[in-house]
Amino acid sequence: MELDGVTIALVCVSAVLFIVCVLWVARETKLRIEKKHRQVEKVVVKHGARYTRSQEVITEQGDVKASLNRGDFVLGKNRKYRVGKNYDLLPGKYTILSPDENQDKINIRISDTVREYKHNSSIVLSDGDIISAVSSGIVLR
Repeated sequence: MELDGVTIALVCVSAVLFIVCVLWVARETKLRIEKKHRQVEKVVVKHGARYTRSQEVITEQGDVKASLNRGDFVLGKNRKYRVGKNYDLLPGKYTILSPDENQDKINIRISDTVREYKHNSSIVLSDGDIISAVSSGIVLR
């Protein structure tokens, strides 16, 4: 029995499609498992924001926990926020958190000076300061 070219092409295309589907399912399963392991416990979602009761920044495994707590302030990239009683932020001491787990260093402009800060470092903001996140958005806790 002899196979013609169309039959051979059809078998090859079917084999390639089968391999692509198997690889896609394996990749999606791997990503779903990784995402499940990275979820923070006891997270409550209210009005589209994630809250956790824990004030810890790093989990027991050493992973960064970047969910929002009450009182956290999110600074958008390249947006200016004024510090003062009747402005965006109150003066005081804040902890800088990076929402991106792969980014340990963050550039922040306070008034006219840009400085590099590390994740989980503290910062003191005075009345009248203007703060903006230069490299990426950040969370102030």
